[in-house]
Amino acid sequence: MLAIPVLRLRVAPVLNWCSRIQIFPEASSPVDGVQELNLPQLEAPQRLQVLREKGVNTLICGALSAELLLYAQELGLTVVSGVAGEVQDVVESYRQNTLDHPRFWLPGCRGPRRYGRGWRGGKKLPCEGRTNLKSPGPRKAGGVSPLEAGCGPGGSCRCPACGCQVPHEQGIPCMQVSCPQCGQGMERV
Repeated sequence: MLAIPVLRLRVAPVLNWCSRIQIFPEASSPVDGVQELNLPQLEAPQRLQVLREKGVNTLICGALSAELLLYAQELGLTVVSGVAGEVQDVVESYRQNTLDHPRFWLPGCRGPRRYGRGWRGGKKLPCEGRTNLKSPGPRKAGGVSPLEAGCGPGGSCRCPACGCQVPHEQGIPCMQVSCPQCGQGMERV
């Protein structure tokens, strides 16, 4: 089974705060048995547990916290993150293994997207639309790979083009913030 957090008719940009999730069969079927869950009373880790209990193996989302990514790994979920677009288009593209098309990139993505642990041994891996988090990858002292580690609350977003800085808004990746002076995507400092 495949799960996608939904905001309106699109993939929700941040899994941690999304309580509406649609579940699809992995392969297309004549009667596409889509289930919809609305779980506002549960915390994000509890939502992942419910998905696992319902037989979900793959989770497609925009972004998620490092902690939630690690918990999904513990549950044995395959996480495909960095995805944006209309839910039906994303599901169809996933089934055709063409989810790496730039039209499905979360705004601010530059170059090949990273899924779960898309950097291994210092090499950027192309997206194949599916990555299992159980595969080995570089780890730092705290047990979290550098890509899984978020910078946390606070800090600033800086424009790499003009140097303008704005305060970081928790839950919104800096790369999704446009520079107020030149319109370029920001980066975390």
